[in-house]
Amino acid sequence: MPIILKKLLALMIVIILFTPNYGLASQHSYLKLNDSPISIEASSLEIIHNDNKVIMEGKVRVLNESLVITTDYMELYYNLADSNNNIEITRIYCDGNVLIEFDDQLITSQVAEYDLKSNSLLLKKDVLISKNEGNNIKAEEVLVDLNTMRITMKSNERVRAFITPNN
Repeated sequence: MPIILKKLLALMIVIILFTPNYGLASQHSYLKLNDSPISIEASSLEIIHNDNKVIMEGKVRVLNESLVITTDYMELYYNLADSNNNIEITRIYCDGNVLIEFDDQLITSQVAEYDLKSNSLLLKKDVLISKNEGNNIKAEEVLVDLNTMRITMKSNERVRAFITPNN
């Protein structure tokens, strides 16, 4: 593929998926847990207070406003933020059939790690990022810095993108 086409494709991916009103960086389409209540459902839940950790297994579902995370297994790490024992979530680790939904976007992978302190998301194994049922990127590993929206994608084979104009 000529270099100009590669550059054009890279620019289209950035514009469609990661600029305001198009994708992950949109003011309405951001991936971040906020201060609103968090609803958690699972087949089993174990709280290990000395380690500030919660382990959930079996059809785990976490809902925070417009963000939904589902997975087979989840570890949620927290700190007690103040003397009132308010909980501050610091890290979320998911393993098995991970699905992250927010606005009109879907992210699937086998492993996901969301570090709320650094505001970064690491996705591994069969990562698929989709928007508007037409635009998607497939890779083996994706690292998203949600502060700068710098996205690094890697794959053992090739990173693949499918872009539908005007979608």
